[in-house]
Amino acid sequence: MSQKVGPFGGNKGDAFDDSVFGYNGVRKVIIGENENGVVCIKIEYEKDGNFETQMHGSVTRILKEFVLNYPDEYITQIQGTYSDVSRYNTTIVKTLTFKTSHGRTSPKFGRPAFFEKDFIVEGKDGAKLTGFHGSSGAALFCIGAHFFASSSPLKQLEPSGGLGGNAWDDGVYDGVKKITIGLDCGSISYVMFKYVKGFTSVRHSHGKMSQELREFKVDYPSEYITSVEGSYSLCGDVTSLSFKTSKGRNSPVFGNVSFSKFALAVKDHMLVGFRGRNGIILNGLNALGANYAPVPAPVTPIPTPVPAPVPPKKLDAKGGNGGATWDDGFYEDVRKIYVGQGDSGVSFVKFEYANGKELVAGDGHGKMSLLGTEEFVLDFPNEYIVSVEGCYDKVFGIEADVVTMLKFKTNKRTSPSFGLDAGTTFVLEMKDHKIVGFHGKAGDFVHQVGVHVSPISKA
Repeated sequence: MSQKVGPFGGNKGDAFDDSVFGYNGVRKVIIGENENGVVCIKIEYEKDGNFETQMHGSVTRILKEFVLNYPDEYITQIQGTYSDVSRYNTTIVKTLTFKTSHGRTSPKFGRPAFFEKDFIVEGKDGAKLTGFHGSSGAALFCIGAHFFASSSPLKQLEPSGGLGGNAWDDGVYDGVKKITIGLDCGSISYVMFKYVKGFTSVRHSHGKMSQELREFKVDYPSEYITSVEGSYSLCGDVTSLSFKTSKGRNSPVFGNVSFSKFALAVKDHMLVGFRGRNGIILNGLNALGANYAPVPAPVTPIPTPVPAPVPPKKLDAKGGNGGATWDDGFYEDVRKIYVGQGDSGVSFVKFEYANGKELVAGDGHGKMSLLGTEEFVLDFPNEYIVSVEGCYDKVFGIEADVVTMLKFKTNKRTSPSFGLDAGTTFVLEMKDHKIVGFHGKAGDFVHQVGVHVSPISKA
């Protein structure tokens, strides 16, 4: 949202408004001054990656400039004065001072007067100055500005601590990876912050290097700083700092805690940059503030599509073409096998299956003999059948071939042979599959045996 403020000063001269050019921001301001005040202003603007200059007022030999760390730094406020000047027979701008988003203040440009009026040009909530407007001629008669208030969710916490000092602002990054603290004579004399921006690490240091250095590392990106606590002395020096992270960790207290305390924190935000002031004489840390950004919403992983279960396959039964067809269907696993033998072959089979925790008893197939049945019990759920071997042959007095032997192989072992190993052999199996059901034909004997198979789970 754009906001126009001012102008302040006189009402003569040629009007100008640089906003018509659609500039994005200001990289440099050059002020021309003489003994009467501000006679010209020259602004270097940025638009679409290119820089253009606009000048308003008259040329003078005394030029002074104020350069911004563009695009990270921008002007947020103009402080100035104006008064009547007989030489120009009108009111002109006498002095100008600029404040920036990094907490810096420019020198005062121009010439103050004994009788002058103050003015301030600023947008709402630290908005960014994007263009100047006003009027000029032989001097700068009046000045105002256009501000752009972005909808940025960033929160800037002003430095806490002593007054004065040289302001600095590291800007905004993705996160903080390491903090180095230098201690000297009971105060914080030096700070160095290691930030992360994309795949790049950026370091900023402030103050006077100390022989006693302490570190606090943050496990970025899974951890971030949520709050800072500190204290400062009557002299205005920061004497202690400590940090708390999103994982509930607390750093040691660096330095000595003084009576005047401060805290930096924003609910549901993470610290993404520091700002502050250094002392002018000793260059130690006078004050510390921070830039906070909302904690990103956790990324919900896209669920990996679960492939539809592959339906079991039915392998053809092997043996003679006699008796009635039977089919137990398919289940998750086979738990137990019963095999009954007659005089000349396998006369009876029965299978127990598992569906989850449920035990399913299949029907008996064939005719139980006086010899009863033999059992083959599997170590469910760790053991499963991978193949069935068998034989079938002609038996005197029976028209269709009869299964004469069955043997079962699992992922761990092989069962005994049930019956006589005679006649035509067969194997029922499929690579990387397990047997989950049986089918076939039976009458007084078992004439055929077939299987249902399902892929073996890789889990």
